[in-house]
Amino acid sequence: QNLVKYLLQNLPDEENINKYWEPFLGAGSLFFSNGFRNAEISDVNQHLINAYQQIKNNSESVHRRLLHHKRNFTKEYYYQLRDAYNAHLNQNTIEQAGRFIFLVHTCFNGIYRVNAQGEYNVPIGKMNPSLPTLEHLQKISNKLQNIKIQTRSYEKILLSVKKGDFIYLDPPYPPLDWSSQLQQFTSYKFSEQNQRELSDFAGQLKKKGCKIMISNSKVPLIEELYQNWNIVEVPVVRYVSCKKERKKINELIIKNY
Repeated sequence: QNLVKYLLQNLPDEENINKYWEPFLGAGSLFFSNGFRNAEISDVNQHLINAYQQIKNNSESVHRRLLHHKRNFTKEYYYQLRDAYNAHLNQNTIEQAGRFIFLVHTCFNGIYRVNAQGEYNVPIGKMNPSLPTLEHLQKISNKLQNIKIQTRSYEKILLSVKKGDFIYLDPPYPPLDWSSQLQQFTSYKFSEQNQRELSDFAGQLKKKGCKIMISNSKVPLIEELYQNWNIVEVPVVRYVSCKKERKKINELIIKNY
């Protein structure tokens, strides 16, 4: 979210865009901040996508479940809720969406991390969470109407994008120290090889005549992979470790236009 103002400054002209794609949706900060109405959004995290689908279809029911969790919230309740979430990993329900949203608002540092079995394992963090209001959920729901939302890996969009489309890629960032990847959003690590594959994928999008914008860390690997692209360097404050430590780290906005 700290990067959004810079991303908005670097968007291509909306009038020249056929369709907007965001295949690493995450918090959807750019999607919810831009005006593109012809859009397709996706993420490999099925629980994230389920949460958006449930908000899209019934924001009031999601909000009621968040209020229920808040009324019962204690340290013990957090771990009971985490166990219930892990017991229903294959279910795409309103109940599971409520658990997902509440957990990421009350866990340590607001991260989503799972173990090798895909089970959520982040310890408790905030005891006084700032939960989304009903009004906020309704705004999200309104934005998502007529938008296609899917669970899939980013490369799956290659056969569907067309010349003139705009794709924003926001992959998991490479760590400053490759030996320490504590903040993982799926059960596998987005490795150096994954970063190289993403760079090749971006090159394929470019050949199709798409406009592409990528956000990533300012590290030698990323600068090497995109050395022939238009790179904008921006200062962004973010967590750089599992500790409550914020540092100003330069990040990159990478474009082909």
